[in-house]
Amino acid sequence: MRGLFKSGILFLFFLTACIAAQAQITRIEPASPRWGQIITVTYDSSAESSSFKPDDQIYLYARAIYPDKVKSFSVKMAADGSTFRHQFKVAENLSSISFHFLTLNGGWDEQAFISTLIYRSDGKPARGALMSKIGSGRYQEYFKQEIQLYPDNHTAWSRKWALDLAVEGEKAVKSINTEVWKLNGLKVDNPELLYALSFGHVILGREEQSRNLVRPLFDKFPESGFTAMALASHEAEIAARGEKVNPETDKIRMKFLEKFPESEYSRSAISTMALDQRAPLSLIEEIAGKWISDEPENPLPYFNLAQAYRNQYQKYDRAVLMVEKSIRLLIEGRMRLYGDINGKQTREMLPMAYLISADIAFRQNKIELALPAIKAAQLIAPESDHASYLLEGRVLEISGNDMAAESAFIEAWRRGSQEAEENLKRRYKLRRGNLDGFDEYLLRSKTSKSSPSIIKRPSPNFRMTSLDGKIFDLAALRGKIVVLNLWFISCGPCRREIPRLNEIVAEFKNSPVVFIAPSFDDAEALKTFLKTNRFEYNIVPDAEEFVVGKFNATLFPTHIIIDADGQIESVMIGAAPRRPEEVRRELLRLLDKR
Repeated sequence: MRGLFKSGILFLFFLTACIAAQAQITRIEPASPRWGQIITVTYDSSAESSSFKPDDQIYLYARAIYPDKVKSFSVKMAADGSTFRHQFKVAENLSSISFHFLTLNGGWDEQAFISTLIYRSDGKPARGALMSKIGSGRYQEYFKQEIQLYPDNHTAWSRKWALDLAVEGEKAVKSINTEVWKLNGLKVDNPELLYALSFGHVILGREEQSRNLVRPLFDKFPESGFTAMALASHEAEIAARGEKVNPETDKIRMKFLEKFPESEYSRSAISTMALDQRAPLSLIEEIAGKWISDEPENPLPYFNLAQAYRNQYQKYDRAVLMVEKSIRLLIEGRMRLYGDINGKQTREMLPMAYLISADIAFRQNKIELALPAIKAAQLIAPESDHASYLLEGRVLEISGNDMAAESAFIEAWRRGSQEAEENLKRRYKLRRGNLDGFDEYLLRSKTSKSSPSIIKRPSPNFRMTSLDGKIFDLAALRGKIVVLNLWFISCGPCRREIPRLNEIVAEFKNSPVVFIAPSFDDAEALKTFLKTNRFEYNIVPDAEEFVVGKFNATLFPTHIIIDADGQIESVMIGAAPRRPEEVRRELLRLLDKR
């Protein structure tokens, strides 16, 4: 299973189910809207299953799908008693549209989601409409109908290939390869065909052929939506395989960003650029500036610009203004109007924004501002990674509060910071003159009542079946330590950890420890992978619902250690050079307590 498409395909399946089962609390009139017609979207807050009340301020978040792009917009719905409405005109070339209903204070009526296909003026489905109706087991049927209506809809092929891989796994590669070369034989020079071919080549692992199609797309059709789509899909698939984008592709990317700083592609790229100290700051400022001009209430451009200033050690006063603006908008819930339907992005961004604010204050020697911002980040996200505690240790150390600094560094180390361990070594050697007994000191510190600890919570219950048929039920595993490794095949950092994780499994084979590795991948893909890659964990296939639904994981690999009482003891998020050693050390600590 290719990493790029998994979540997108699951969303399409979800979308199909919602199209088929429109909730009674919402409706779209007319039921089969055509280009040029006025659509009325209605939400009935008096319905029994409604999540909202008549006195709520309900916003509509719409996602409009066109053949070559996606456009989103949000609007406050007009209230008429218990009924909320919004009207708009159906644009030419619109394929389908979906609606979410939410409030700025965190409300989201998940069951009220509603979608509709769009029809041409003559009543036939619009180009691409049938492809938004795809569902598990029926997408081939809708694909054929789409191609019958629109033989030149090459984008439909790219969606079909993505679904083929999602549903059939590696078995689909041969047929996709045949279809790609069939399209390659068409003597047509248009951006949609070039995009589809670039997409087909990159998902089959032919990076160079894909790149050679991105170049003429940019040279001949720079303003086409398909050019941005080709760049984005090419980069995403390369990244999903844990590889670096070719320098030639990066040159095309930079030229595109410079030429179209106002584009959606540029806006999606700025978050990565903000973390890159080599990225041209003037370009980041231009992209963010145009974005702010277009969407002044969106926290993202302010956040990304502050992040860029911080990472490039420039314009701290302006960075403070930007991060303060982003914090205010996040607190107001404005991110909800820009795609953060369930509030997850807000919950992740807000503590990060406070940390940016704290770090800038620390660099400006404004300790009195840095510490409150750090505490705000920790309060909002008590189970976050080590960053806030590492920064807290540095701030406390420079202010002369050595005992509190030591505790903060210990907590940062507990959460996976190698830099915190180096700080603890430095401080230990300064006190003792050498490092004799340092490892024992760390072990004692981890169990010390005086040191802060991650707020433990019960693990969600689960019952999973591994590839070899073993059943793992958390309730039945009480009395044993459970180590979860959340991963997937196309995650490069996940694969790189496996040899060391195998050694840890062997080391603890006679201990009451169970190692389980839930994966996004299906059983067939995993079996193929394991033929050439030994992995001694108990591998669980098709575990995306478990990984995302139970543990809300978004970065991989993620290691979760559950103690013998079923409490989550440690969460280690993302890759790190010494992550397997941190897993091992945590196991030694827990076993030492028994």
